[in-house]
Amino acid sequence: MTDDHRLVGVVFGASSPFEADLIDELYLAADDAGYRMSLGLHTGRRTRGRAVADLVAQGCDVVIVVGAEYGDRFDVPVPIVVVGERIPDVTAVTIGTDEWRGAHLAVQYLIDLGHTSIAHVEGGDHPCASERLRGYLGAMTAAGHRDDCRTLVGDYTEEAGALAAERLLAEGNLPTATFLANDRMAVGFIDVMRHNGVRIPEDMSVVGYDDGPHAVLGHVNLTTIRQDVGGLARAAIDAVASLVGDSSETANTGGFGFYGSLALEPELMVRGTTSPPDGYDTDHGAATPVRWGLLADSCSDELVRELGTPGTMSGAIEVVASASTAVAWEIADRLGIMVSYGIYEDLIDDPDIDAILIALPADAREVWVTKAREAGKVVQVSTTA
Repeated sequence: MTDDHRLVGVVFGASSPFEADLIDELYLAADDAGYRMSLGLHTGRRTRGRAVADLVAQGCDVVIVVGAEYGDRFDVPVPIVVVGERIPDVTAVTIGTDEWRGAHLAVQYLIDLGHTSIAHVEGGDHPCASERLRGYLGAMTAAGHRDDCRTLVGDYTEEAGALAAERLLAEGNLPTATFLANDRMAVGFIDVMRHNGVRIPEDMSVVGYDDGPHAVLGHVNLTTIRQDVGGLARAAIDAVASLVGDSSETANTGGFGFYGSLALEPELMVRGTTSPPDGYDTDHGAATPVRWGLLADSCSDELVRELGTPGTMSGAIEVVASASTAVAWEIADRLGIMVSYGIYEDLIDDPDIDAILIALPADAREVWVTKAREAGKVVQVSTTA
């Protein structure tokens, strides 16, 4: 049973919308666990170490540090939980998103759309930026585009995104797509590009990372990678309970690699800033695939609206497949599709289909994404799946 008199400290930075969202979720998770929370702010002149020490002096039983960085030292007599990147020199339970996986999802999605000229604006020395860079390089290399990699320095701010856009414009030879290490940079990047006449996504696709408030601003509608902020908060509070003896689970303060303890799965959120490159493959001049198939077990109003949104796909759905023939007929009838299959594999093996939109539940999605890619199809995951 938890001790409702326990005080949990949280150290965070005020400038990050992602960290502000996480604080909100941490309050909910702490309330559910019967804990109280006390906040400590770090700034350019106030280190995380100082903020941690102050919270311990206030009587906190454990401290959660959001986004620890290399060089941080927490010489305090209470346990530490880090949300973000595992720092080898810090003894802590680390909770994070699989950042490599998130970046890989973003870049592979752009590759599947037909992009080969894809730039990346890095996050500099900020937490998790190195893993997002590694995911970008890994996806490009695996697809045979290592020589096309193009990286620019950033720092997780709108200003950095704007400067990256200005640099690309000055250099000329614009990429057809850009993946930025967070949403704030993506917003600054898009504003400059549009101001200079570059249409998003018609001339350039843009993908961000975090899925914070910036991603859904009316003039942006950003395709991005969503972190499970609620899941991170709950996992952090679960770690607190383990460390202070309120849970039978043993806290893992060791581990190797990037995370050490727990890494949560990211999710690709496809919105209005991405589309295939303008009519051709930039390496070979071949036409962008336009004959689409749909894998779905239902046809919601949201899916119908998605299919009718300009820029969602480079062509029309021509074939649908479902787990049953009857459902496939129903979906085909609603969407006005002439051909339907009652077996997923039949659609994937159809030689006349170039690309597949997968609108399946999350627990079934990954296996069919893999099968479709193995069959040589361009793959896109529905935003409503």
